[in-house]
Amino acid sequence: MSIKIKRALRVTYPEHDSFFAQLKTIPKLTPRSLPLPEAVVRVVTGQMLSGAAANTIYKRIATATREQGLVGSWQLDHDSLRNCGLSDSKARTICAFGSKIGNDASALEHWRTMAPDALTQEIKSNKGMGDWTAAIISLGYIGHEDVFPWGDGSLQRAVAVLQRAGAGRSRRYKFDPDRARPYRSYLALYLWQALDSGILD
Repeated sequence: MSIKIKRALRVTYPEHDSFFAQLKTIPKLTPRSLPLPEAVVRVVTGQMLSGAAANTIYKRIATATREQGLVGSWQLDHDSLRNCGLSDSKARTICAFGSKIGNDASALEHWRTMAPDALTQEIKSNKGMGDWTAAIISLGYIGHEDVFPWGDGSLQRAVAVLQRAGAGRSRRYKFDPDRARPYRSYLALYLWQALDSGILD
């Protein structure tokens, strides 16, 4: 199935066939077993940060959670989150979210059965969480196959590079991620892979 999806993207964007050919085939998306309240903390932590910086801060958060004997990191107080390196706004977002979840790690399991649009609206109802947060949770933790995080700066950069490459062949060319439906999540993953591997820069 994963090879079929990659082939479908190559057919959808024939002008970039050689680009997709260089990339490792991405496995079919599946839901992750991490409790979804914990996924929210990980995603909020990563907002507007590099992967390395986000991982460093989240490791501190995980350590603080263990040391305090909590069910999950969404239960950490504001000072603890700030001491782990989170900004004030992110700490407030997680505290407000945690106050709604309490100690119930399964409180968000209904998210796994929601359609992407409905899920996005529910996630955005939380203060400090927007379209990017919703898209990353939907794609990375729920496993929805047709989500494109439009607000992601890395993806915007990748799209711009492919747009310039296509425009070199035709002035009327437009690289449109929506052409990848119903596999936009895979397109996003391939673009991130291309950036991480240096195929796009």
